[in-house]
Amino acid sequence: MLSANGYLQGLTLGMGLIIAIGPKDAYVIRQSLLGRHLLVMMGICVGADIVLIALGTLGLGTVVARHDWVMQAAAIGGALFLCWHGLAALRSARGEIAVPDLSNGSDISLRQVVRGTCVMSFLNPLALLDSGLLIGVISGTKPESERLGFAVGAISASVIWFSLLIGGARVIAPLFRMPVMWKILDFTIAAIMFVMAFVTVHSVLTAGGGNI
Repeated sequence: MLSANGYLQGLTLGMGLIIAIGPKDAYVIRQSLLGRHLLVMMGICVGADIVLIALGTLGLGTVVARHDWVMQAAAIGGALFLCWHGLAALRSARGEIAVPDLSNGSDISLRQVVRGTCVMSFLNPLALLDSGLLIGVISGTKPESERLGFAVGAISASVIWFSLLIGGARVIAPLFRMPVMWKILDFTIAAIMFVMAFVTVHSVLTAGGGNI
């Protein structure tokens, strides 16, 4: 039987970690506005979180956390990933915008959606740090009777967040028939990515006490 206390703690922590627009979230928003293969995309996003959270709560997070350099490398890799994504968004915002036909969805293929979502889910150092390491480390501090509930709570947070993200994007999709809205979206994403990269690097340098 699931521990209600463990579930609520996992749900709260999961929502606290994932309610932020990171690279994967920005990708989900953009693809949701285009309106193709949304269930597949959501399934991959949630499935990836299930895999990472399960690995973390089974002990991987605790083992990795014993080696500070791994956490630091993941954070620095995450900052570089954020900068790359921010530059891509900035380049898109500064270019000419061809508004897709949102009424019929875009011509993006299922393979492209699967590939893009997998890259953002499994090759994103920040996703690995949050879902695989941080949740795993905190899970290791819980009584064994609460760990399953904790993991299920964190997974529930992922389901809730991506449902809201995709649903919300579909609601505002009509606004994106105007080219200026795509530019605003890209500039906003770029700004968020650069700020998150700065915060990530600053936190690593602060935590490392100058040893990095």
